[in-house]
Amino acid sequence: MKFSAIVLALPYLLPLAVLAAEHDHHDHMAAPAAQVSWAQGTIKKIADDKATIAHGPIESIGMDAMTMRFTIKDADGLAKLKAGDKVRFQAVMQGGEVVVTRIESAK
Repeated sequence: MKFSAIVLALPYLLPLAVLAAEHDHHDHMAAPAAQVSWAQGTIKKIADDKATIAHGPIESIGMDAMTMRFTIKDADGLAKLKAGDKVRFQAVMQGGEVVVTRIESAK
């Protein structure tokens, strides 16, 4: 008798299980670049694919204002900049490191 109740309930329970699995999957996905907020800063030094930036808060990763060295993944954007330039940039956590994914001159 218990088995037949489970069989009868299965068509109603299966969609709930699928929804729960999809919800859990989406919670752990990274935010698209369009949803990453822009931070402001000033370039202090550029060397190779890294830049030292004195920056304000970086809301997308919960970081306070400070000066630090970043890996810059936006090589085209970095090539247009020099020390002393005011910039805006997007940063994300990748493998335990803060990485700048987009950077441009602040107008």
